[in-house]
Amino acid sequence: MRKRLPYVLSAVLLLALPAWTQQTTQSTLGEELRAELATLKAQIARTEALLERLEKDPTAIEALQQTEKRPPESPPAKQAPALNTPPMLPPSSAEAFRKTPPRFDVLIQARGDYFADAAKNDTFFLRKAELGVKGHISENVDYSLELDPVRPNDPFRRTYIRLTHLDRLHVKLGLEKAPIGLEELTATAQIAFVDRSEVNDRFAAAEELGVHLESHWDHWLFQLAVTNGGRRLMRDDNKQKDVTARVVWAPRHWISLGTAVLEGQAGNDERARDRYNAEFKLGSNLTGFQTEFYRAKDTSIWTSAYYVAGFWAFPTHKRWLTHFQPVIRYEQIDSGDGDREKELGLLTFGFGLLFDEHRSKFSANYLKDLRTGARQDEFRAQYQVEF
Repeated sequence: MRKRLPYVLSAVLLLALPAWTQQTTQSTLGEELRAELATLKAQIARTEALLERLEKDPTAIEALQQTEKRPPESPPAKQAPALNTPPMLPPSSAEAFRKTPPRFDVLIQARGDYFADAAKNDTFFLRKAELGVKGHISENVDYSLELDPVRPNDPFRRTYIRLTHLDRLHVKLGLEKAPIGLEELTATAQIAFVDRSEVNDRFAAAEELGVHLESHWDHWLFQLAVTNGGRRLMRDDNKQKDVTARVVWAPRHWISLGTAVLEGQAGNDERARDRYNAEFKLGSNLTGFQTEFYRAKDTSIWTSAYYVAGFWAFPTHKRWLTHFQPVIRYEQIDSGDGDREKELGLLTFGFGLLFDEHRSKFSANYLKDLRTGARQDEFRAQYQVEF
């Protein structure tokens, strides 16, 4: 009997298997039908709610159609901490580069300046017409090409190759902004004023040719550059190299505190050209407060300078205007050699009409000298589009 038991059990299993399989299939099919029925019920309920809404408000169909046509929102790009700037300036996130096909950026600024000084001519001009291309070559190699044909003698702006083989260290080879000065590192299109401060123009370095390194963490940003020098600060013979370093701490996304230093020499006589910077910012590029302090050495002369700036973007409920943005800034420069012509005490105030945030806006600023009296009032107006 024991010898026959396996055969008996096998026969029972063979007889029971089709029935069990059929029962399991019916169970699975029943679950799928119940799930599909629940989905249909939810769609019917939504349709009934929409019909009731349309009966009460016939104009709601237009809003519904606009909602259906609106493309799905993409997740926000990951940006470098502590900068309060778009991720492409400076480019810390791979998402800003990995575009197929390459991404094209255009910035146009049309400007008018009006002077109380009769010796200066009121004028209209095209301040910027930047054309930028960013692309992704391979998994860890990106590029940036930026030209400004308004300046035919010096058209190149941020043009470099970017290597991201290490997660915490990005290397840029080429022309990039030396890492000193929060205002200088903020994109031109994101500046709340018609112009950056004159403190920034006199002491920041702008784009320089060399090797640029950047390391970003959750609350820290480190930048280092070894460059030829020259550019905005002074035309150089490149005999000596400039070394610039910056560190920024951002305990929260809306506050940052940083410091930077530039050590260099200029010209054949190797004159000292050193910059020390401290920065502080609250808020964003729409609404915020920021200040910077410079201590600068040119040859043996030390100069101190600072600015404080505030801007507040009030949202509007108009279809053609997103924000109204009042702005105010005070800047001061104290020359170490007592030369009054090099000193400055300038108040800038005005407003911006933001038609599509910073992408399309009209800005108007009034400048008044509060210190030396040697500079007469100025009015500046600018329209900007970025796409």
